[in-house]
Amino acid sequence: MDIKKLLPIILVTLSCSSFASDIGEGFVQRNAEGETYLYTTQTIKKNEKILVQYPKENGDIGCCKVTSSDGKLLPQGEVTDELNGSDVHVYKLKLRYTKPFVGIAVIGAGASVTGSATGLEIKNRNTSVKTCLSQEGVHLFSTKTGDLKTHLYLPLGYDVEPTCDSPGK
Repeated sequence: MDIKKLLPIILVTLSCSSFASDIGEGFVQRNAEGETYLYTTQTIKKNEKILVQYPKENGDIGCCKVTSSDGKLLPQGEVTDELNGSDVHVYKLKLRYTKPFVGIAVIGAGASVTGSATGLEIKNRNTSVKTCLSQEGVHLFSTKTGDLKTHLYLPLGYDVEPTCDSPGK
């Protein structure tokens, strides 16, 4: 096959592969001042689509609202990457919550999710993102085809009733 005919096919394939890997996850949290922040190991672009859980009026957790960030990296917070030790980036989100809240965020233009209070499934990606509580913090686990992909930890600074069975469960 002629290289001129093969090159567009290669470029399209690489483009699709790059697009597929752009989906990430993280914590979304409202601070005491009412600002909402995203904690993730992903690099966020300005106005990139971010799907976030949110608190409903009745106290349940809803899925999902679309928001974005200005893409400006803020100083690192208390969230840690327990799996890889990578830096956890902090971004201010445009969406604001009215009550204190910690939830899950899914990042990327191609993200489509279904969810419950403690977990989200990223459609067509074989990926699930779940949260649970240990004695003093919140864990976020992301698994792809059953393999642990992400483990973030957000310390709360006070004791809570643990709900974690084991990583990724």
